[in-house]
Amino acid sequence: MNASDIRHEYTKFFVERGHAAYPSDSLVPTDDPTLLFTGAGMNQFKDMFLGKGHLPFSRAVTVQKCLRTADIENVGTSPFHHSFFEMLGNFSFGDYFKREAIEWAWEFLTGPMGLPERTLRATVYKDDGEAYDVWRGRIGLPAEHIHRLDEDENFWPANVISQGPNVVCGPCSEVYFDYNDGKSCGRDDCGLECECKRFVEVWNLVFTQYERQDGGKLLDLPNRNIDTGMGLERMAAVMQGVRWSAATDLFTPIINAICEMVGIRYERDSEQGSNIRRIADHVKAVAFCIADGVLPGNTGRGYVVRRLIRRAVRDAVEIGRDDVFLHQLLPIIIDVMKCDYPELSERGTNIAKVIESEEERFHQTLDMGERMLGDMVGELKKSGSTVLSGDDAFRLYDTYGFPVEMTESIVAEQGLTVDRPGFDSAMERQRELARAGSNMTEVFDTGPLSIIKEKAKPTVFVGYDEIDPAVSITIKAIIVGDEAVDQLQPATAASITLDNTPFYGESGGQIGDIGEILLDNGSVFRVKNTRKVSGYFLHDGELEQGELHTGDKVKAARIDQTRRLNISRNHTATHLLHWALRKHLGEHAEQSGSLVAPERLRFDFTHFGSVSPDELKRIEASVNEAIFQNLPVSCHETSYDEARKDGVTALFAEKYGEKVRVVKIGEISSELCGGTHLDSTGPIGLFKIVSEGAISAGVRRIEAVTGTAALNLVARREGTLAGLSGLLGCPEASLIQRVEKIQGDIKSLKKEVAAAKKRKGPATSIEKIIADAGEVAGSKVVCCKLDDATMDDLRAAADEFKKTVKSGVLVLASPAGGKVAMIVAVTKDLNGKGVKAGDIIKQIAPIVGGGGGGRPDLAQAGGKNPAKIDDALKAALELVEKHLGD
Repeated sequence: MNASDIRHEYTKFFVERGHAAYPSDSLVPTDDPTLLFTGAGMNQFKDMFLGKGHLPFSRAVTVQKCLRTADIENVGTSPFHHSFFEMLGNFSFGDYFKREAIEWAWEFLTGPMGLPERTLRATVYKDDGEAYDVWRGRIGLPAEHIHRLDEDENFWPANVISQGPNVVCGPCSEVYFDYNDGKSCGRDDCGLECECKRFVEVWNLVFTQYERQDGGKLLDLPNRNIDTGMGLERMAAVMQGVRWSAATDLFTPIINAICEMVGIRYERDSEQGSNIRRIADHVKAVAFCIADGVLPGNTGRGYVVRRLIRRAVRDAVEIGRDDVFLHQLLPIIIDVMKCDYPELSERGTNIAKVIESEEERFHQTLDMGERMLGDMVGELKKSGSTVLSGDDAFRLYDTYGFPVEMTESIVAEQGLTVDRPGFDSAMERQRELARAGSNMTEVFDTGPLSIIKEKAKPTVFVGYDEIDPAVSITIKAIIVGDEAVDQLQPATAASITLDNTPFYGESGGQIGDIGEILLDNGSVFRVKNTRKVSGYFLHDGELEQGELHTGDKVKAARIDQTRRLNISRNHTATHLLHWALRKHLGEHAEQSGSLVAPERLRFDFTHFGSVSPDELKRIEASVNEAIFQNLPVSCHETSYDEARKDGVTALFAEKYGEKVRVVKIGEISSELCGGTHLDSTGPIGLFKIVSEGAISAGVRRIEAVTGTAALNLVARREGTLAGLSGLLGCPEASLIQRVEKIQGDIKSLKKEVAAAKKRKGPATSIEKIIADAGEVAGSKVVCCKLDDATMDDLRAAADEFKKTVKSGVLVLASPAGGKVAMIVAVTKDLNGKGVKAGDIIKQIAPIVGGGGGGRPDLAQAGGKNPAKIDDALKAALELVEKHLGD
């Protein structure tokens, strides 16, 4: 049975048993800052588990995309470890419990999956007699096939009873499949954990029924829940009769493509086999991350994606492919996953280009790493050491992507070794940080919002149109600091939630509304910002007069209409900009971020080259043409599936519910959007691009203004032109020609100055300086200030010094241009005695408020304090005298 069939059979089985088929959450958890990535099926249901959720069902079934990197070192070497994987899960929120969960697990495995009963084993928590009785009494599993295990194996989270933390928790029961059909491998202790790996865990049933308190005390929850997880990759391996998930239809086409592209044969148990499996895993994970809007970067989720790509590139180098090719695997990955993940196909071109761009950047970094390693080897040899430190080896690995094995091989050619224990120690420190960043116990939020969820339903937004007088608005909660309170006194900052609100909460790039909330008793709450968190609108502000209480009725909720109009103007313009970008740059130009504020708009989009001035002009002209046509803007709700069938644009990484809002502009733009908009494009007035540029690999940003802000920009530019015209003494129409003439004159003058300097320049001066210089231990030493010399002049002087002096040190500094330029040159014979230009410059540059570096024979620096040049030169002379004296 192929993987797609397993997904569908699983979903069908539980839908037939009253479960709602719910879509996978994004890999970027929705409304959950505690998690870097979605790592389990239950993450998106945490409020439901706590009895605070408001989804219209008590049973759900999902196929969840997951990403975990805490044990990434096992990927490729272990049969079932993956960074990206799919978790099949069925969930009960205060509905059914252990009996049904266990019986349905058994029924699914022995029914639709057709696994022989004799091949299945179960584990239970040692004190969970209820689960044991279901397995033994109702299922009829032989006692020897039921294993009682301690809290480290069969409690979630592991060891929570004895070690904490205080969270919702419960025992679990795992189901194992026996590949050997009851036959021992011959070891006396051949069991679930035997090295022969005859058993594989396929399903984990978690019974969340307790809340842990201090001292390991377990309190019964009012609602008992079921959280199960079946790894699709493991189940596919079982159903396809293989012992490695890499041998299933989820990976074999990708692995075959890698082997064909590299020109090698796949051998499972070889080192190359591990490399190939890692490449397949990591590129697949990266594809799903990018599809969910996570682009390579230097922090957070982006850094995880960057490291996955770099690990795959390193593996490719190890198996003999040192050029850019990983992006070519995208069509194969798309073909493998297309039945259940059409978004990969829809964004395939963009995903491939992002990977290709990152590959190119990393190959450049690898080249830099090779040079860095060469410098390290050179320094080791000069110092007489034969061991490259573990920290240096780890820096090459972490920053430049060098596998430690590659580093060991390169230094071994020079008769050197690597401090492997030191490297392993540095690697373990990084793993600990990764584990800390993916703590799976922090999935239940606490604090005032958690309390609000218990008392109130999510806020209903009623602010797209004029407020219906019949709509009642009530204060549902008041938050002061980190506490939920029932009453608010004047001049107190707070956040309040309402059951219905016309205030737009910041989301989708659009900033929140401001305004005031009035009560019948004359109380006034000034709203300074509105945020949307997990469906609840938080009105941040201050009580200006009167008192507020939870349960108070609101007389009027007034937003700042002028500000809202400007925001709507910019939001509609953002949709026009998106349309124009795709029209002129191509369909790959997709939104990857935005800011819609009253005074400006910012739009981030995917594009893999520069945007020319002519293209920007055409983009701006197209937006303005659409504005001048005064196209109608309409909004309506529909189902997500219907919207996609109609070709409506869905944004990168956004998760949509079953019902969506479509914003349509004439016949040119149709997007899913929950923001506020104009009724037509004409009131935008005017659209002007302020700036455009790259913000990361494959992502560019446009900032623009509309309406009055655009008119003000035009007025400022006109004022600048008029001022330039007056300064240069020519009409505006001739400004360009006038500036070109001035630039030509400046260029000619610079050439004349350079020629004059060359005739009497530093080379001539340095000859006299060298001739007049003293000696220390038989070596010439020059420490001198040259007025008005550029860095190029100093380099020329240093070159002359090294040509004419057999043994010596040169230190020159110049205060040209109000700053300090400084250079140090050391002849080769003194390098061999430990005198290094780079060491000298690093010690004297801070004296002039600067820094620098370079090679042992030549180094340079800059500084901010010319008044300290004499002190720096004096310090340099003392350093040189000490070195040569020693």
